[in-house]
Amino acid sequence: MSGRGAPPRALAAALLVAAPVALGVAYAVAGALGVAGAGATGVTAARLTRVLGDPAVWRSLLWTVWVAGAATALAAVAAAGVAAAFRGTALGDRVARALAAAPLPVPPVVAATVGVLVLGQSGLLARLLAAAGLVDAPANMPALVYDRWGVGLILTLAWKEFPFLVLVAASVLATRGALLEEAARTLGAGPAATFARVTWPVLWRGLAPPAIAVFTFVFGSYEAAALLAPSDPLAFPLLTVERYTDLDLARRGDAYVLTLLGLLVGALLVALHEAARARWSEP
Repeated sequence: MSGRGAPPRALAAALLVAAPVALGVAYAVAGALGVAGAGATGVTAARLTRVLGDPAVWRSLLWTVWVAGAATALAAVAAAGVAAAFRGTALGDRVARALAAAPLPVPPVVAATVGVLVLGQSGLLARLLAAAGLVDAPANMPALVYDRWGVGLILTLAWKEFPFLVLVAASVLATRGALLEEAARTLGAGPAATFARVTWPVLWRGLAPPAIAVFTFVFGSYEAAALLAPSDPLAFPLLTVERYTDLDLARRGDAYVLTLLGLLVGALLVALHEAARARWSEP
């Protein structure tokens, strides 16, 4: 009886979880086609053609992909290095891992505020460099906030996501890497060969799915972009909000098309995440 009852309950739970997302997607589609939302005038492709033909939209999308990719790669590499360097059971290793994971509960808006206070041209880093004589004045430090390359935003997002990836990397090495590394050493592999042929592949395979999840989160992050990103190009979440709050009601409908573009990117990333997880997770 319980075996026959489990699938319907699981399906009902899945539908309940998916229902808000499905309703949101349906409303976004209706808004993109001009039959819902502000400035709705009936079925039309005007919003789609206007948004998809706007170079600013594609600059925003590509810039946000760059920032999310750079922040994710930086966080993943740093997490792999920390997990590999401090993987032992000694007190120093445990303290190092604890300190690395400490920023995990920091809310995104707090992390963004810290980024402004530390990386701004009147911030802590600029003042320390000026005190050390490396720059003439704090204002002379190269701009890391609101800069076109998004360096400050990348560093802040990498710092925010680094603790999560450290926990994953440490867990991967503890559960999958130890036995494989011991086997490699038994077969005569030296430290460098063991790291190159065992430790790094294990870390890469274990970190790939969570890194994709981090990229997805960073891509849609609003708080950090609002405080650290430049105004040209606009980060994709900021562009979406800007269009939705435009005084021109006709342009507000563009936000629905941008939302669908973001959902498409998210869906592709989810598919990539599931493919990576299915390929590299343990049976």
